[in-house]
Amino acid sequence: MESEVKRIVDRIVHDAKREAKSIVEEAKKSAEIMLTKRKALARQKAGEKASAILKKTESEVKALREMVPTDAKREAGWMVLSEKERLVTSVLDQVKTRLEALSQSEKYIPVIEKMILDGGIVLGGGKLEISLNKRDSVLPLKFSTLAKAIAEKSGKKTQIKLSGEIIEAFGGAVVKTVDGRIVVDNTFEAILKRRERDLRFKITRILFG
Repeated sequence: MESEVKRIVDRIVHDAKREAKSIVEEAKKSAEIMLTKRKALARQKAGEKASAILKKTESEVKALREMVPTDAKREAGWMVLSEKERLVTSVLDQVKTRLEALSQSEKYIPVIEKMILDGGIVLGGGKLEISLNKRDSVLPLKFSTLAKAIAEKSGKKTQIKLSGEIIEAFGGAVVKTVDGRIVVDNTFEAILKRRERDLRFKITRILFG
C-alpha cells in the first residue's frame, strides 16, 4: 500500500511541477514589486523625517532608511514561502482525493487485501480481527486466502474474522489481535499521517528543487 501512495504522489507531483514553477515565479515577482515599493516608501519617509532628526546622529538616520526595506524583505520571503506551502498542501489534498476515488473503483479490492496482508504479517499471524468502514464491510474479501498467505509469511497458523466494529475511514483496514491488545492501523488516513513528513519533503524537493 505504501507503494500505491508513492505511485499516486509521483503522478500528481509530475503534473503539478510546471504549474508550481509558474506560480512561485509569480509570487516572487509580486514580492519584488512589493519590496521596491517599500524601499521607495522608506526613502520617502526617511527624507520627510530627516529634517526633524537633523540634529541626531548619522547612524539613526541610516537605521531609519534601512528599517522598512528589511521588513519588506522579510515579508516578501514569507509571501513566497506561503505560496510554496499552499502548493505542497494542494498536492497532498490531491493524493487524498485520488485515494478516495481508488477506494470506490474496481482496483480497490486487491489494494485493501494487500493492506490486510501487510497488517497481519506485522502482527505475526494468529487470531486476527479486521475492522472496515461500512462500505468496505460488504466487499467480497478473500479472508481465508489472506489467512493462508499470512501463515506462510509468519510461520503461525492464522485465522481472520471481520469485526463488528465499523470504523470512520475513507478506505483501508484496521488489523488487530482478537484481544485488541495489538493494532495495526492501515487505513488510508493513518498511512498518509505516518508518511506526511516524508511526503512533504519529497514534494517540496521535486517541485522547487
